[in-house]
Amino acid sequence: MIVIALIFYFANVPDIKAEDDYRLDENGAETVAAPLADREFSRGLVYLLLWLNSAVLIFSCGMILWVILSTVGVKQGTTNQILGIGGAVMLAAAAAVLAPVAKKISHHSIWSHPHFSSATLAQFFYVAAQAGIFSFFINYMTAELPAIPASWTGGFLQSWFEAGKNGVMHLSDQGASNLASLGFFCFLVGRFSGAGILRKYSAHKVLGLYGAMNVAACLLVFLKLGWFSVICVFASYFFMSIMFPTIFALGIFGLGARAKKASAFIVMAIMGGAILPKLMGAVADKWDMSRGFIVPMVCFTVVAFYGFNWSNFSKADSMDGVKIGAGH
Repeated sequence: MIVIALIFYFANVPDIKAEDDYRLDENGAETVAAPLADREFSRGLVYLLLWLNSAVLIFSCGMILWVILSTVGVKQGTTNQILGIGGAVMLAAAAAVLAPVAKKISHHSIWSHPHFSSATLAQFFYVAAQAGIFSFFINYMTAELPAIPASWTGGFLQSWFEAGKNGVMHLSDQGASNLASLGFFCFLVGRFSGAGILRKYSAHKVLGLYGAMNVAACLLVFLKLGWFSVICVFASYFFMSIMFPTIFALGIFGLGARAKKASAFIVMAIMGGAILPKLMGAVADKWDMSRGFIVPMVCFTVVAFYGFNWSNFSKADSMDGVKIGAGH
């Protein structure tokens, strides 16, 4: 990181000038105010994002306190009760304190434009879904695959499989980790093919379509349809491929110099990956790993909604030719 910092310090990086379609940079204020309905919608989204930030902080502190209380000998049931009540009180307090903050947003702010504030929320849920699927890929492959035919377990693939307690062959941790490489290959294929698709079709429509396809893929995994569900897990990698950079580009569209500040907020939305995988794991613990995919399915629904409604949020017909050479 120090080497990278030095490179950027000495590099002659040009200042990026983006077109200011919303006139945010004229004398420090907008000349064309965002409609009242849009500002109210964005205020609601900002309120939700602030509350989610608070939830991350409260949850993190709760985990630290759980370890401390468990170490000093407090019973687990008592610890859970204390932290549950304390967490609920803190979340309610955060909800009350943050409400006035969101109301102060004026039409001079980038947050008053729903195509940006919605992008931050969409990025939160996308990274949440991505982190959940990536994190539990091995768990799914070792626990949810159908019975493995004996003909598959010989030769160089022998180390990929092992017999379970019931004597049935299933995928080993090593085999599942090897299959993870195939998942990332699907992600890579999706990224390169998506680059060509985004040059010909509107970026928000492609994002909406890919989001909807991932909703369908997660639903089919949830339904436990055997090998077809397994294929859908790999399909989810493919359809996730363009989401991060496309949401990013759509979110900063038309913000001019303010796009630099806006981009920081969109990148910070990756905190979603710190929350939702915990929920996905909890669902899997209570039921099974297939049922856990209901969590990323909901997340991708938010992404699809943003993609299909971006034109209404931004008041622009389309933004073709999004570059996706970087991002998650």
